[in-house]
Amino acid sequence: MLNRLQNILTNPVVVASVIAGILVVGFQRLGVLEPIELKAFDHMVQRRSALNPDPRLLIVAFTENDIQKLKQSSPNGNVLDTVLSKLERYQAKVIGLDFFRDVPVEPGHQKLLTRLKQSSRIVTICKLGSVREPAVPPPSGIESEAAGFADIIEDRDGAIRRNLLVVTPDPKSTCATPASLGLVVALQYLNIEPQFTPKGMELGKTVFQPIQADSGGYQNIDAQGFQILLNYRSESNVAQQVSFTDILSDRFNPSWVKNRIVLIGSTALSSQDVRDTPYSDGKQDNSGKMPGIVIHANKVSQILDAVSNKRPLFWFWSESEEILWTWIWTLVGGVLAWRIQHPLRLGLLTCTALGILLLSCFVIFIHAGWVPLAPPALGFLIAEAGIVTYTAFHNKQHKEKIALQIQEQKETISLLQALLRESGSRTTQAPTVIYYESLQNKLLNNRYKIAQVLGAGGFGYTYLAEDTHRPGNPTCVVKHLKPARNDDVFLEISRRLFKTEAEILEVLGKHDRIPQLMAYFEENQQFYLVQEYIEGHSLQEELTSGKCFDSAQAINFLKETLQVLIFVHAHGVIHRDIKPSNLMRRRKDERIILIDFGAVKQIQPQEPQENFTVAVGTVGYAPPEQFMGQPRLNSDIYALGMIAIQALTGTPAKHLERDSTTALVWRHLAQTTEELAAILDKMVSFDFHKRQQSAEEVLYSLQKL
Repeated sequence: MLNRLQNILTNPVVVASVIAGILVVGFQRLGVLEPIELKAFDHMVQRRSALNPDPRLLIVAFTENDIQKLKQSSPNGNVLDTVLSKLERYQAKVIGLDFFRDVPVEPGHQKLLTRLKQSSRIVTICKLGSVREPAVPPPSGIESEAAGFADIIEDRDGAIRRNLLVVTPDPKSTCATPASLGLVVALQYLNIEPQFTPKGMELGKTVFQPIQADSGGYQNIDAQGFQILLNYRSESNVAQQVSFTDILSDRFNPSWVKNRIVLIGSTALSSQDVRDTPYSDGKQDNSGKMPGIVIHANKVSQILDAVSNKRPLFWFWSESEEILWTWIWTLVGGVLAWRIQHPLRLGLLTCTALGILLLSCFVIFIHAGWVPLAPPALGFLIAEAGIVTYTAFHNKQHKEKIALQIQEQKETISLLQALLRESGSRTTQAPTVIYYESLQNKLLNNRYKIAQVLGAGGFGYTYLAEDTHRPGNPTCVVKHLKPARNDDVFLEISRRLFKTEAEILEVLGKHDRIPQLMAYFEENQQFYLVQEYIEGHSLQEELTSGKCFDSAQAINFLKETLQVLIFVHAHGVIHRDIKPSNLMRRRKDERIILIDFGAVKQIQPQEPQENFTVAVGTVGYAPPEQFMGQPRLNSDIYALGMIAIQALTGTPAKHLERDSTTALVWRHLAQTTEELAAILDKMVSFDFHKRQQSAEEVLYSLQKL
């Protein structure tokens, strides 16, 4: 149990994910990611569907046109008094006046003050002020408690994303009101009183919970007072609008006023009360900006919708939930990079995964949830980059190690062959049945029970066996490799070659379509390799005489096998013996499996028999340079091309002939395309210089067909 836990904790994916998660959470807590989160928030606000104008609201706007017609930069007392009187006459339920009147704007200021004092429907404003700006009192004679503050909170980038509802008033301030203009207007319209509980502020059956300093994408913001995230209704059509001129000229329908909330304020750009919002993100003009009165209208609409359960308030995850969400995505990035090492596929899947993350956050946002986007995306990429870097370094180490092993392998083989030539040794193999019967009643390595002989050759035997140490006694393949001589010098050199070969096979066996090496051991001066058993049949069974592949089948076969060869050749390993019997069709998924890597076979003396696997390959499939003892990576390409031609023609490779130019004569025996034939002719060129130089080159040519 402890070992299993240790293996999990030291797994590169887990390590990379934890490190990436710690880094990202650290960046998040430092506020480094907040600007990205706010930009993402703005884009989601812009891309969600806008709501229809709120039928409960009417905006009476003091426009640029009104300024020009009335010749007033701000409406004077007479104009405001006239507008208010008409709105009251047509039975507006609540009127919010977003004009400061602490200083008289004549003529008519006194008349306006009288109306404001006598009316129970009109809510005026004051300004709380700050260290940099002094407070602004409500109109003379209006108690601060009866007004609403007009302060709007800006984020660090100047955009308005929060709705400040309640503050603790300073009794010494000239603006001592506890509630915002939007909240006062909404409460008066709803005719309810707020109840403050440990859960938050209750309005009817709805509980408003204040945002914290680190809610959503925020980090260390000033969350004083009672703030909620502002849920905008739309970019420009929040409520029906009429101008001062329309009201003064009676160019409006009285039903637009009756029983509604009427908000009065300036929408003229020259008033300088135009603010940045999520809709203005990235826009060069003022199209996404909003006048203060329109922002107040969005605030009022949000409160009304929340109380009536028409639109939910924004919600956020706890810190632990955000960390878990981030770590899950870092783990996904690590697993993806660990499992997919092809650059193009990894790139496509990375884009897909990040698209899913973005879509998930947007769907949650549509349902009023603001969850982190930048931290999981960054964690995903950091973990993925970490695994890619680790894998590249690990693969480089493996390749360097295998390169040394291959060099050692070559030197050892040369030494063994020299010893065989000096002694002139030729070993006669005992009949297969004798060896099989001698093993029937015992366990190899006290573990592997021989069940059946699969094959025999100059190098030894291949058995089907049961692994008695594993649950269910699963089937495996045991290769029994017999040295040609039993003297100490030959055995020691053979042992060195066997160990090197096993180490190479262990690395190659990590590919899904190469049998995994389960174990290797020496017993009674005999060498044994234990490999994964592939249930299926060899390609030899498919290439029966007279049966031919069509072009599509041949191309699919080549593509599958080339993908395995690319992996093998990337480690500097030449298979040396690619032939139909060494290509298995796995039953569970019909994929081609490459088996029987065989440099160890060279611990036997060479017997040049027809169609017999010798140290340098198999007649009909091995190219000339391999028979000369100088195999190259594209020697395997030659063998694969010969198998494909055999599959297309139905003619065994050893029966195909070459003309006087050394070109293989086969096209008249097959029905295939000129393009595929040209690729195959190049693959089986007699001169290795004229062949494709890599498996990638062949695969690329096939993919263009």
